Amino acid sequence: MMVASVSALTSSAQASSYYEADDYYAEGGLSPSHWQGQGAEALGLCGEVDRDQFRALLDGRIGDLQLGAFRDGALHHRPGWDVTLSAPKSVSIMAQVAGDRRLIDAHGHAVKIAMAHVERHMAATRVRDGGTVAREATGNLVIASFQHGTSRAQDPQLHTHNVIMNATQGEDGGWRSLEPRALYQLQKQIGAIYRQELALKVRELGYEIDAGKESMFEITDVPAGVIDAFSTRSAEIEAALVERGTSRDAASALEKQIAALDTREAKVLADQTGLVAQWRERAAKTGFGAEVRSMMVREAQARMADPSHRARMAFEGENGAARAVAHAAASLGERQSLFSEATLRQEAGRIGLGRIGYEQIGAAIDLATKKGDLLERVYIDRRGAEFSGFTTRQNVETEARMLRIEADGRGGLAPIASPLAAAKAVANAAAQAERAGFGWNPDQRSATQQLLNSCNRITALQGYAGTAKTTTVLATFACEAAARGVSITALAPTASAAMVLGQALGTNGDTVARHLLSPQRGDIGRPAAWIVDEASLLSAHDMARLFELAAKHDARILLVGDVKQLGSVEAGAAFAQLQDAGMETARLAEIVRQTNGATKEAVLASIDGDARKAMAALDRGGGQVIENADRNERFAAIAQRYAALDKTGRARTLIIEPSREGRDALTADIRAALARSEILTGPAVAVESLANKGLTRVDARAPLSYDKGDVVSFTRDYADKGVARGEAYRVESIDPLKAAITLRAEDGRAVDWRLRQWGAGHAQAFLAQPIDLKAGDTIRFTRNDRETGRVNGARAQVLAVDQEARTATVQTGRGKIETLHLDSARDRHIAHAYVDTAFAAQGRTADHVIIHADSRATNLVDQKSFYVGISRAKLSATIYTNDRDRLVAAIGERTGQVQTAIFQAKAPALAAGARKDAGLG
Repeated sequence: MMVASVSALTSSAQASSYYEADDYYAEGGLSPSHWQGQGAEALGLCGEVDRDQFRALLDGRIGDLQLGAFRDGALHHRPGWDVTLSAPKSVSIMAQVAGDRRLIDAHGHAVKIAMAHVERHMAATRVRDGGTVAREATGNLVIASFQHGTSRAQDPQLHTHNVIMNATQGEDGGWRSLEPRALYQLQKQIGAIYRQELALKVRELGYEIDAGKESMFEITDVPAGVIDAFSTRSAEIEAALVERGTSRDAASALEKQIAALDTREAKVLADQTGLVAQWRERAAKTGFGAEVRSMMVREAQARMADPSHRARMAFEGENGAARAVAHAAASLGERQSLFSEATLRQEAGRIGLGRIGYEQIGAAIDLATKKGDLLERVYIDRRGAEFSGFTTRQNVETEARMLRIEADGRGGLAPIASPLAAAKAVANAAAQAERAGFGWNPDQRSATQQLLNSCNRITALQGYAGTAKTTTVLATFACEAAARGVSITALAPTASAAMVLGQALGTNGDTVARHLLSPQRGDIGRPAAWIVDEASLLSAHDMARLFELAAKHDARILLVGDVKQLGSVEAGAAFAQLQDAGMETARLAEIVRQTNGATKEAVLASIDGDARKAMAALDRGGGQVIENADRNERFAAIAQRYAALDKTGRARTLIIEPSREGRDALTADIRAALARSEILTGPAVAVESLANKGLTRVDARAPLSYDKGDVVSFTRDYADKGVARGEAYRVESIDPLKAAITLRAEDGRAVDWRLRQWGAGHAQAFLAQPIDLKAGDTIRFTRNDRETGRVNGARAQVLAVDQEARTATVQTGRGKIETLHLDSARDRHIAHAYVDTAFAAQGRTADHVIIHADSRATNLVDQKSFYVGISRAKLSATIYTNDRDRLVAAIGERTGQVQTAIFQAKAPALAAGARKDAGLG
């Protein structure tokens, strides 16, 4: 059974009979049950769940009130939702096989904490105000909880079904139906909060735990063989996934759910006394006999009674909570300027697993807020729903510094060219383009003149995708500036974008990250201009550092990008925030990329967030919208379509799938189709490719961020440690308490890495992932390597593979032939290149684009990703989706806008030189 699951109830009759089923802890034929939630208190419900009251609430009856809606002359009311929380298998074994009933109480306590979290952060209703419907947080639920002890396979499985009634009390005192989407979207969070509280209680009871990913844990010293022996359902689900060509680690949540349902048998009633006897007999056969079990329980009880144990737990809780909250806030703050309180609690609990509890985390959050390290904000999720949230003092200070530097640089420089000279440069460039058959539009003319005339240190060019920013405005700006003695530097967040920009401007391109470490210097005293492409991808942190560097070197900066496209993966929306604060911005709005009028209409509609209009344009000749409810069938259709193209057609086609998991699954289907078409030929060579784990700067210093088998590389030498820059070191073991990791070099040497002492700030961690290569494969490099000339994102074609020598001969996009040594870490930064995420696709152009867009991909499909996807296409865009109407609705409500730490209304005041702590309140 899953440790946490959320499912909708289909009928009150089914729910009523199921949740009153006989079970291990039942007395008198009914499962132990109780009411909980402030909604239940408001209705006077407490103690054991009464059958009639339970049934009435499932039917939507509250006193004389009947909840529901009439459709087609009939009343429709969803009974509610089942949030099932299930203990780790080792806890169930120690509670039910070893007989430590203290663990049953610990489970019950953790369930109550988790459901109180659900009530506080997820309870809401929908309120109509005129023509709009808004989400209203209510903070109260009516919950009927039923505790069970066995799985459907009759294994010990301590779990509680928490039936959330479809009723909540609004601010006006009236009862309304519940708005349940947060329950589904935050299902993992619910399970994590439960496990975190249970882990603390398990340790308080005298057991030690082995921590896993996502706050998973098992009790130390319960043998893995015993856990496997009592995991019949888990084995059945794993077998079903293997039959589908996937695994528990690789499968999506939906695939796991389908496998669980397909393998589920009806729950049967059993004689509990006989069942426990069977369990104990089975445990003894695995070497976990009565004596071993009893000894474990006695040792735990003795440890619990030891004052030193209680003192250590108290010390860890008091000191650990503050550190965990600080670490969690810093880590989240690197990714988001604002984050929800619930997410902060979840992350802090993961960091302090087994040492701190929910109440301690709450107290630490309150203290950090009083000290000003955390600042209260309203967090708005991707659907526009409001939640309590925070930002960090550091994020506010970073954004304030960025805005202040931009404002201070206004009017302080001489223009690159006079109005007359700028007009002449534009006229010459436009005339030259006209002779080549590419006319300039008025936007391009006025933008180029404006930027050449500007007296500001920092300016911007805002242009939609396909407005020819580089070939017109930037090329002319750079040429005229260079002619007047200005040193031009081409920058971008990614090496591939920097290289393209540099080639277009006739100069070397560099990444912003590398430039920040070692800025390119022109002649001393010579004025400099840094042109930064894809500026929307820069975080507030990097933008502020870049501005500081420009002020130090007396350079001007031209930021180039599109606020409508995807933003930084790190915190902030710097490019948009600067524009809102009054940064001088030239604008391009006329799109010239699309040669198909209907496709262009679709792109223009996507800019406005009108997905219905965009898809209608695709229907009229701009492409296609293809519906299929089954993801596997959608992927198979995409794969078949791609494989049917000739080599030129494949090179002119871009495939986008927003999730990494989906990208890998679709890639597998495409390669299978290419093999059937004999485009991929010959033997395959297995490769352990290395994918960047993308750790934040804070997480890179935390031992639990690493897993056994990861590969670590350092960006500088540590000669006294025997560590060389760029070499690969595999993670062999991890000691969280000492913050120590044992690394193994490729030559077999062991390295004792102490994260608190050295290297954590100059390390990159990579996940080793198995792939295979065949002749005909298309791959991409996933890491910059200056010595070999490889650029992250650059493509190559596999010409041949040698299984014995374990090499692959590839041809790069520039025609260079290289040999990859597939056992060398340096050559394993590769991946198949058939499918891009929307982030990876941003900046690319293709004649034809195929987009997979599942309406249920809440965190990945929104207005920005939709616009980025279809705007890549010159001729046609084809969308594969589960449901067209639901996709339209999903895109309509998910803007993809990113919040900033400083209230946007205050940004102009800050830019104008408001006091340093503005926006901190």
